[in-house]
Amino acid sequence: MKKYTCQECGGEFTKRELDSDGFEDGDYYCKNCSNFLAQAGWDAVDPDHNFDSYNDWDENGH
Repeated sequence: MKKYTCQECGGEFTKRELDSDGFEDGDYYCKNCSNFLAQAGWDAVDPDHNFDSYNDWDENGH
């Protein structure tokens, strides 16, 4: 089974263990790192978590 390297942690994962976003770009992130990075991004743009999602922030926040 082919293994892919997570761009964040450097671990080796099967395609099923990766977040599917970024496959087209060749950027692979394991689900744990993907969740961590998404949370860090949300914290950066909305530290008080006043918005439910990036889309909510895009439409109502900035």
